[in-house]
Amino acid sequence: MDNTKLITKGTTPKDKSGVGNVNFIKVENLSNNQIYPVQKISQEEHDSYLKRSRLQANDILFSIAGTLGRVAIVGSSLLPANTNQALSIIRGYDFDSDFLITSLSGHVVAEYIRKNPTVGAQPNLSLEQVGNLIISSPIEEEQEKIGSFFKLLNHLITVNQRTTILFAPDQNSTLSLRFHPPSALN
Repeated sequence: MDNTKLITKGTTPKDKSGVGNVNFIKVENLSNNQIYPVQKISQEEHDSYLKRSRLQANDILFSIAGTLGRVAIVGSSLLPANTNQALSIIRGYDFDSDFLITSLSGHVVAEYIRKNPTVGAQPNLSLEQVGNLIISSPIEEEQEKIGSFFKLLNHLITVNQRTTILFAPDQNSTLSLRFHPPSALN
């Protein structure tokens, strides 16, 4: 990704109590291109030991350890926030942010990850490998259209998944309704 100013990664906090007022984002907090933080760190640790990995609005987080290829954009409502070494931070990119999220979530990057993981105790990608990802991009206007379309599509998928969970809290309920019309269940 030649069109970026910074690709770095986070650090593990020294204080693992989860107490503080700063969001601490880990791979498991990324789902469906969204960030759902649950852990906290102290402002002191955020401003000192973890200073290098302080997040900014519009940073792209891309998972590089464990579950590879999860991606999300940091919104200003999450700040202040920090992250650990399993997430790369992509900052200062010359792409439409929704287009970049779409590209990093796409088939070409998934194939690259499948073919190029670093071998170790768990799969991982190096920051160099993230930097070497080739993102083919059309003109900015087309990037915006593509990014907006897939952002809306992902939102509709997420809403549909939530609706399915709401109406079918367990598999047995769903199966029961499929094989027995509601009048037969009374």
